[in-house]
Amino acid sequence: MKKKSSLVLLILSMVYAAVIALLAVADSAALTAVAIAGGALLGIGWATVGYLNAQKS
Repeated sequence: MKKKSSLVLLILSMVYAAVIALLAVADSAALTAVAIAGGALLGIGWATVGYLNAQKS
């Protein structure tokens, strides 16, 4: 489970980076909102996985 959740978060991080890049190139007004929301969600996801993995060790 540990590797699967890390892999999912890695893929989501890459998709997030691509979305941010596309919004930046398109000079979208939604860039700031997407960057804040996505960054917060990914940060919470990575922190949770890291915490749970540390608890299993």
